[in-house]
Amino acid sequence: MPSTNDKDAPNGGASCLKGLRVLVVEDTWHVAKALKTALEGMGMVVAGPAANTADAERLIAEETPHLAVVDVNLKGELAYGLIDRMHDRGVRVIVVSGYAVLPNSTQKAAAVLQKPFSGAELQATLRQVMHRGGTH
Repeated sequence: MPSTNDKDAPNGGASCLKGLRVLVVEDTWHVAKALKTALEGMGMVVAGPAANTADAERLIAEETPHLAVVDVNLKGELAYGLIDRMHDRGVRVIVVSGYAVLPNSTQKAAAVLQKPFSGAELQATLRQVMHRGGTH
């Protein structure tokens, strides 16, 4: 049976992202709001945004997301432990960072997006991450 994703994807395949639950972890309000708006515009179900790891952990405990977009530096609190824990639970993590070189390893991240990035770059990264290795 042919996939419906192909024929209802006039926007370059965002339909493969529709209905996926994504957690946004970002401490800068305007960036978090822009991310939430962009992700919802792609048809994703957004949890958060969470401004720190404690809020993120609470949201994950309520319902495990398929995917998370996480700023690595949350007002001085580095999110590496959160990234590792989400990865270990099967959540695909896209790290967003203003750092040219990240201070620690992000081996458990599915992808790294350097700030600033465009909506098109975000969508392409989301699609790449969700296509890699099937679904959880």
